[in-house]
Amino acid sequence: MFRDLRNGRIPETEEIPSGEVPDLRDFLLDFERERLKDEFSGDQYLIKLYSIKKEINEIINLYLEKLIPFFQMLDVKYSKDPCTFFKSISGNEIENSLGSFGSSLCDFRTYLDDYIKKKMQDYMPNTMSLLGYDLTMEYLVRSGGLKNLVKYPASTLQILGAEKSFFRFYGTGKTPKHGIIFNYPGLASLPAKSRGKLARIICNKLAITLKMDYYKTGNNLNYKDLIDKKMAELKKLR
Repeated sequence: MFRDLRNGRIPETEEIPSGEVPDLRDFLLDFERERLKDEFSGDQYLIKLYSIKKEINEIINLYLEKLIPFFQMLDVKYSKDPCTFFKSISGNEIENSLGSFGSSLCDFRTYLDDYIKKKMQDYMPNTMSLLGYDLTMEYLVRSGGLKNLVKYPASTLQILGAEKSFFRFYGTGKTPKHGIIFNYPGLASLPAKSRGKLARIICNKLAITLKMDYYKTGNNLNYKDLIDKKMAELKKLR
């Protein structure tokens, strides 16, 4: 009933048997179950798992900040990689436990990361092939899901993530040429005048792969190789 109303359809009163009044509470509960089922399916499920992974990153970093001063007093050398540092800790029972707990956080993060990558490879293989895992997830998170992404033209995909700068400088000629697509491997190493051009090319291909993934049609035509070739050409123009 509520889904019909959300879609602009008003149920006919003749559908309700004479003398029977629908229980509004039951309707609400059924509708909520449907909404939860939709919320925890497909890309929404992956987006929530990815947000958990990012929180675990924060927890690991905060935990590391607390451990470093403690172990500096014990003359334990700090490694730049938190997980390597946790595994290098040795000492009495409590010190070993502190290191083991940090290592367990790292192990769970790795397990969760591998699980999300596997699911993403099945769900968005073409976009993953083009952008890689992290950037594909950033696009999903920023947009709210593949259903939204597939509606965006290439120009919107290009500046997604730079909305504040875009509206701040709109009409001044200083609008941004790229948003989160700037994190595409190798793009930042190009001359400033070439980045916008390559970002536009990438997003043109991205708009295609998103539709291929959404409608489950075919595989991409070596778009990554084409972009890498174009990037190499632009680097020679320094």
